[in-house]
Amino acid sequence: MRSKREPKTLPTGQSVQTVTVLMVLRISLHVMFAFLVLFGTVAALLSEAPATKHTAVAVLSLALGGIYLWGTIFENRLGLPSNLHQVFSRAKASAPYRPEQTGTPLPVALWLGCITLLWLVLMLLSSSFTWVVFPIMFLYLHLLRPVRSVLATLLLCCLAVALPLVGPAGFGLSAVLHDGVAPGYLIGPTLGALLAIVISFTYRALREDAAHQYRLAERLRAVQAQLVQQQYSAGKVEERERLAREIHDTLAQGLSSIVLVSRAAERSLQEGDRARASEQLSIISASASENLAEARRFIKDLSSPALDDSLVSALQRLATTTAESRRALGKSQPGAEHFVCTFTFEGSEDAARQLPPQVAAAVMRCAQGALANVVAHSQATRSALTLTLWPEKVTLDVLDNGRGFYPGAAESRTPSTEGHTGFGLTAMHNRVQALGGSLELESGTGGTALTVSFPLHLQEKA
Repeated sequence: MRSKREPKTLPTGQSVQTVTVLMVLRISLHVMFAFLVLFGTVAALLSEAPATKHTAVAVLSLALGGIYLWGTIFENRLGLPSNLHQVFSRAKASAPYRPEQTGTPLPVALWLGCITLLWLVLMLLSSSFTWVVFPIMFLYLHLLRPVRSVLATLLLCCLAVALPLVGPAGFGLSAVLHDGVAPGYLIGPTLGALLAIVISFTYRALREDAAHQYRLAERLRAVQAQLVQQQYSAGKVEERERLAREIHDTLAQGLSSIVLVSRAAERSLQEGDRARASEQLSIISASASENLAEARRFIKDLSSPALDDSLVSALQRLATTTAESRRALGKSQPGAEHFVCTFTFEGSEDAARQLPPQVAAAVMRCAQGALANVVAHSQATRSALTLTLWPEKVTLDVLDNGRGFYPGAAESRTPSTEGHTGFGLTAMHNRVQALGGSLELESGTGGTALTVSFPLHLQEKA
């Protein structure tokens, strides 16, 4: 039977060798007990004795084997019972070990007591059951605390020595005093007891090592589960930030432009300038259509919307639509009526088409964000967009002659009702940093200069 401190199921983290050794020792104990009981029964029945004695030996041997078998099966299937209620009324319930117990559970003590009592009675009937004491010693060493188990083993050793000599089935005290004691009667049980103690403590050490490995495996699984949860949470945060950047640089900027132009169109209608209002409504319609297409591409795969054509063509179109949208604001914003936005490309068109998709998308988003800031905040009359291809990197420069700003204040700005979210530069910086690029920003009363660069050999940061 298992100790009350041993888990019912073998730990998954322990070594196969340890599991094998523990199982072999347990099976060997059961086989040894069955063999020695059978051997003692056969030897007692073959001896010359009254029929009543043979009957008593047979009945008691069957009772000893049955009780031993019942306790072993009960423990293997359900776990060591911690009280009598579990023995008699919870035949199908699980009764796991309770490590917090400080003493031997009552059912275990009764089980050991019954086995020991039956063995003593059989010893009084026939000394052929002497060797059955060895598996009983293992039971005591296995189920009791170390000190108690050793004391019980020594007591069993003394009984195994004394009963064959002076017991009813032994030689008798007078014969022992007259003829003396053969050394085998003393050496056999004594060596058996010492061997049982050594094996038992070895088994305890292996079992403790198995329990230690199990605890380590449980801790490792807990740490792994925690790491998985942390990675999952970090992945969700990263995905939310990515989606926020995409929405800010595409849909939010387009909607912001629609709001600004619609306000300008309202003023034009109030002033009676229907031609101007019609032009502004056309720009609103075009911007809305473009943003709708962008939203559909975005929803399609929840990734960075792909460029429909080359990066150069997309930037050229962006510069044109930005200038048209800003000029449509008319007198509602200083400098809007005569706003000009130019695009310059330095490099090979073929090389631009071969840019990594992540880099091309990031350049486009940075350009959209930068020009949206120019339109919304700079009050500039001119802006220049420049894309340059170098052997090892690609750079994007966005210049304007607006009123400028203090970069530190822009990055720390909180969202307001005027549409200043304070998110644009932060999102742009995170986007550039994710691809191993760099962002430089200079601003003053004469305008603002923004430069972003990306390496052509990507080394994305985790």
